[in-house]
Amino acid sequence: MLDGRASSRGFSVGLAALVEDLSPAPARHDRVGSASDLARAARLRQELALRQARAGQLENACTSVEGAVRLYRRLACAEPARYQPELALTLTAWGLWSSRLGESARAARALSDAVALNRVLVDRSSWLRPMRRVRLRVALAVSLSNLGDAHAQLGELTDATHAAEEAVARLRQLRTDSRLYRMLSRGDPLGFDHCLASALNNLAVVLADRGRRLPAWELAVETADIYRELARVAPVMFESELARALHNLGLAAVEIGHSEIALAATRDAVALQRSLVRTESFEYRQHLGRALCSFARVRACIGHDLDEALRAAEEAARIHEELVRSRPEAFSGDLHAAYRTVSDVERALGRPPIPRPRPES
Repeated sequence: MLDGRASSRGFSVGLAALVEDLSPAPARHDRVGSASDLARAARLRQELALRQARAGQLENACTSVEGAVRLYRRLACAEPARYQPELALTLTAWGLWSSRLGESARAARALSDAVALNRVLVDRSSWLRPMRRVRLRVALAVSLSNLGDAHAQLGELTDATHAAEEAVARLRQLRTDSRLYRMLSRGDPLGFDHCLASALNNLAVVLADRGRRLPAWELAVETADIYRELARVAPVMFESELARALHNLGLAAVEIGHSEIALAATRDAVALQRSLVRTESFEYRQHLGRALCSFARVRACIGHDLDEALRAAEEAARIHEELVRSRPEAFSGDLHAAYRTVSDVERALGRPPIPRPRPES
């Protein structure tokens, strides 16, 4: 197994598939200072958090969505059927953004609560309209997949595997058993297929971390195929996801000896990431750095294009050094992986590796 791999995990709040039509009853206009005021405040915090996240202000987004979670907890105590779906959605978003900030323990707590709440909602959904039931089952799978990733970031690979496998199994079962799910997926592939691809990707990365190379490869191929189609339909939304899927496909391919596929996939991933880096956002630079790191690592493993691999590894290290100066807790792991990749390429070139300090988290 490649040591120090910089796999790209996939997260999805599933907003396109989930946020619509989850409330079982229309909002009521109650007296000032009542639950309706709390609900309006919670929704305003949700909207603010989403705008902040889209602008790359993840610390602010986490603060805003944490406030929404507190409000929805109060509302759900009084009217669970009405407000628990919103609470589950905000918990999932909080976990997602916390994980992106490197706050894996907080992410795992929020996502554990989201999974538990979504299980309750699914279990008691028999009286809801079929479309709502399908959306709730997708929401449970999404929260499970994100929880699996949070466990993996904490090194809890057994728990990560269980959550990620359940997420994929639930989505596969929906696709097989539910005609309505298939209809909704055809009508909204950008929502439903993205949730499935993200879950497949997360499971592939967890299995690769556990040394289960062949199933990780098969899942990586399936993930890349889905994102190719999504990127064809909506390139602005999904080219970045496709780049990360190709990055992981390259790592999985080299593990089982598919050298040509690994070389091509990692080259395409870097080219696609470069075409996307139009801003100085942390996320874009992190994913470019990871793609460069995997590009170099695959070539060091195969013994191919080593001078080019060294340039890529050194560029990845410079990117992650800049990121660590801004957010050491979120990016030190990527920097450590980049340093190790530089050393591995230097060894492959027959040069003594230059000692580099371990980045502080």
